[in-house]
Amino acid sequence: MPPEDESGGARFALYRTIFPLSISAALSETPGWLATALVGLALVADGYSTAVAGTIASLPAAGVIAMSTILPGIARRFGVVPVFYSAAGLLVASLLLLVAAANDGAIWLWCLGSFGVGLGASMRWVLSDGFVNHIAVSDQRGRLLAFHESIRSCALGLGPLIASFTTENPATGFIIGIVATVVGAVLTVGMHLPQVKTGRARLSDLATGLRLAPFAFAVAFLGGVLEGVAAAAVPLYAVALGVGAATGALLAALSGFGNILGQLPFGAYADVNGARPAIRAALILSMVALALLHTVMSVPIASYAVIVCFGAAAGALYTLSVMEASNTASHEVSMLSILATIAIVYTLGDLLGPIIGGIALVVAPPFAMPAVFVAACAITLFFARNGRGKG
Repeated sequence: MPPEDESGGARFALYRTIFPLSISAALSETPGWLATALVGLALVADGYSTAVAGTIASLPAAGVIAMSTILPGIARRFGVVPVFYSAAGLLVASLLLLVAAANDGAIWLWCLGSFGVGLGASMRWVLSDGFVNHIAVSDQRGRLLAFHESIRSCALGLGPLIASFTTENPATGFIIGIVATVVGAVLTVGMHLPQVKTGRARLSDLATGLRLAPFAFAVAFLGGVLEGVAAAAVPLYAVALGVGAATGALLAALSGFGNILGQLPFGAYADVNGARPAIRAALILSMVALALLHTVMSVPIASYAVIVCFGAAAGALYTLSVMEASNTASHEVSMLSILATIAIVYTLGDLLGPIIGGIALVVAPPFAMPAVFVAACAITLFFARNGRGKG
């Protein structure tokens, strides 16, 4: 790996090394976000309620949580690099189950395929973040992580974008996801991947990580909630308001692509001023976008602009939480365990966001759906303002 160096050439080498990992991570995670958007829309089209559709659409997130909990132990037992590559096979198998579900309609196929996609995506996601954290030098950490997350966040846009073009034929969308998975796996073949430390892979490491950086994990959780809302609840919201499934999926895609716009500015700002001020700004931007969402949903250009801003803020929250929490890695808890814990709490939020959004659409007026998440941002902003230090 390129050594830590002050020269521009060495910094360029760092970005060049990270780039294929980031592209691979984005293509490998695309099926997860594709499933999150497309499964819910397919189930609504089959006559299921938004609450049921939102719950099943959250199963990729459940798979991420399940795998992230045991991933350090699996990586320690079988090796980080073999596990990284085996994830592609699991993703392909799970997507084939979703192709079968789209053709057959069996609810168990939807559930098993969605959960399996989450398992495979988690393995690629956490290990990619681990490789990049291992490579990134300290004085450039915010920018290098933001560079990686900017590219990786394309998955949040690519998945729903594929869904928006395949709502009439979901099986086609899942086949495209298989192609993306295979290409993502091939891109890293032959790379010299770092042997990220796995630690002893104890479940107590999760509690230790939470104790060392509670605010970072709270922000990761909220970031997951907001991105889950964008990926699965916003498309259902669009259907409920009569805007249409394809437009709803497009809004989810624009939120994902909005992630790209927020990563580098927030990362560079955090390098200079610390994560806490950047987190506050991202929370405020999220609140403003959510507050405007109901008003602008029927105005295409305005809704597109609002959802892009929302995606930029939500994506920045995850990156800033990774930057802050990764500094807690020590002899007490390994880097991989810290990143797995971040993935778990982020994905818990990602799982709950579609469920809460789907339920809100059933039991309350439509404007209540974004209002619930404005309140969550406001609570987190309160703790950010009253926390000590820069984070």
